[in-house]
Amino acid sequence: MIKRIFDSINLIPFGVVALVLGLDIFVKQLVLLHMDKLPLFVVSFFGKVDLWIDLVYNKGAAWGSFAKFSQLLLVVRIIILFFVLILFFRSSDLVKKIAYSLVLAGALGNLYDTFSHGKVIDMVHFIFFGKSFGIFNLADASIFTGLITLLFSRKPIEV
Repeated sequence: MIKRIFDSINLIPFGVVALVLGLDIFVKQLVLLHMDKLPLFVVSFFGKVDLWIDLVYNKGAAWGSFAKFSQLLLVVRIIILFFVLILFFRSSDLVKKIAYSLVLAGALGNLYDTFSHGKVIDMVHFIFFGKSFGIFNLADASIFTGLITLLFSRKPIEV
């Protein structure tokens, strides 16, 4: 088992987890350090899409859903994390391993927030045509990118 963990096919995915998790924690700490300057306008695309950096604490899942069930949500997140770990180690496809590593990095980043702050720190805020899209973080974007990559990968998911 230990040999399988350190197989060469796992080196790049482990690097992805370390990089994304490290960046996620760094950006969140940076936002917390400078929260007195927020919200901060970053850029406007075509005058219709605005990007802001703002600080929101999220006790729930996407868009704050299930916030009243934070303890149950934590248990579900940990179960999903272990399931993704199993899929990661069962896969022999590098693209799938990288996709799983993106999901793992995002999940670990949000779990880190939950354990260290009691809630997830979100800060990326897009406003499309004057309507708020919601506020998310790098961990959320990593999970989304990993899931989209899995969805469009050629081979079926190995279970």
